[in-house]
Amino acid sequence: MMADTLNAKPEAVGSKIFRVDGFRNPSLAADRREQLEAIEAEPLDMSAQAVLDAAKAATGLDDFGPMDFVERLELLLGEVEANANLWKSAKKQFIGFCVKAASNRLRNQAYLSANPETADIVIDRPIIIVGLPRSGTTHLENLIAADRRLRYLPVYLGSEATPTPGETIDPDGKDPRWIRSNAHWDRMKGNAIMAAMHEHSPDHACGENELQMPDFSTYQWEWMAEVPRWRDYYLSHDQTPHYAYGKRILQAVAHQFPSERRWIMKGNQHSEQLPALNAVYPDAIFVQTHRDPLAILQSVLTMRGLSVLANQKSPDIEGHVTYWVDRIETMLRAYMRDMEVIPANRRIDLMFQDIMADDIGTAQHVLAAAGLTPSQDSVADMRHYMDTHPRGRDGRVVYDLAGDFNLDLEALRKRFSFYTDRFPVKHEVRP
Repeated sequence: MMADTLNAKPEAVGSKIFRVDGFRNPSLAADRREQLEAIEAEPLDMSAQAVLDAAKAATGLDDFGPMDFVERLELLLGEVEANANLWKSAKKQFIGFCVKAASNRLRNQAYLSANPETADIVIDRPIIIVGLPRSGTTHLENLIAADRRLRYLPVYLGSEATPTPGETIDPDGKDPRWIRSNAHWDRMKGNAIMAAMHEHSPDHACGENELQMPDFSTYQWEWMAEVPRWRDYYLSHDQTPHYAYGKRILQAVAHQFPSERRWIMKGNQHSEQLPALNAVYPDAIFVQTHRDPLAILQSVLTMRGLSVLANQKSPDIEGHVTYWVDRIETMLRAYMRDMEVIPANRRIDLMFQDIMADDIGTAQHVLAAAGLTPSQDSVADMRHYMDTHPRGRDGRVVYDLAGDFNLDLEALRKRFSFYTDRFPVKHEVRP
């Protein structure tokens, strides 16, 4: 855990209860500041061409497929480069994210070119969980995915959907992609508060928005840097082609691992992209999770805020709060605007409190709505998942939305009444 950098510490080590202290009076340890300032003198090439060249060198490949993505890559890189309040170490890290996405694009293109029959694979009646970040989507997806009749996208394939040409399974039978993903999870667990907030182990189910990263068009980039101009660009462009790209890569995953099982999927950006999502998956069952917006905000502001504390020279907590309060409102309003795009017989709205009160029963209800008969085997599969993934096993985080982020809870309640008047979510956050 990077306590000096993130100002996060367990209140009681034995119980693994974490509280982030740094949002009220952000500070940085002198030795850490010295390290970051030393990196400021290092040269840094944030051009799109440098990213493309690095991806080619990393993979030995040179065919990116359609090059329209370069415009989006340039916008992302340019906005991050221009941010004078961002430590150069964070900019280097962001370049790494871009190189990885571009490298994956090269691998994807190589796989699709070598296996054109992937285009014929049918993604039949997937169950797609739609919900805002921190609204229970990951837990619900993993729980439903435990059913032996379903398949899901594991983290290691979300990270690298297609193999690097020439790589082989290791002597222990492990995919090199799994090994790299597991090593990444081990590094993440070094920061105990992140492990407590979001499991990212290689076999855990992940959102398929990861598959859109190599097309450089997904709200996922907003979690990697402060990019408001990118957000505006993303929201002003039709995302249907990029959802189609993600589906194409999902077909490539299905080609590598043939199965007749139906897919269970999820994505947090789906809430504001229902028309595009429905156009690409016209026979899907959509499951929207609903949670108290203030509970969502306290978790989002803390989770994304850890990067603000670590990466900004002078942490702009007020700007961070303004951005994400507005962002969550935008997503909720988009869902309410577009929800009728999905026919009632293919849409299920679930309250977070109901999922938590009876998660297995709720999951069985979803399966029934998707035409999968509830069974004792299914219940046993889910109970096994719950037994092996107890809540809070890596600890839990306590929040103070008003105190940490200087927010007026009553005013915030009124701001989100357009949503809570429509969906009866339990108010989890109180003064």
